[in-house]
Amino acid sequence: MAALKFSFILLLSVASCATASGLEPVNFNNQLSACVEINGVKITTEGRIPVLSFDLKMNKPISECGCKSALGTYTVFSKMEEYQSYIIGGKVAFKKSEHKYLPLSAEQSLIDKKLLEVNLSCAQPD
Repeated sequence: MAALKFSFILLLSVASCATASGLEPVNFNNQLSACVEINGVKITTEGRIPVLSFDLKMNKPISECGCKSALGTYTVFSKMEEYQSYIIGGKVAFKKSEHKYLPLSAEQSLIDKKLLEVNLSCAQPD
């Protein structure tokens, strides 16, 4: 029985690695989760820029999650053991449910073989 469980876990691990195409998984820290739902996450490359694409579902306006406007921010960090490195970030309009594209870095080599964390939060007022 233990061998069967191990075989199943190994099969899932190999299958997930085969679909990753050299890009590591993305963890979300969605501070707006009560208002914004993220689904269908994919990592692709546009030209030479790695891009995170996903379906954004607005459950309610982000002003109900403490934001001062419909603008949020995203930040991307790479994580290596105990170290976290800032990669890229910017503002994002969270006004309606739609498909979104966010750059993950300015070049692929910055995120190769690294665990990524994407934080979604309220934007500071300008």
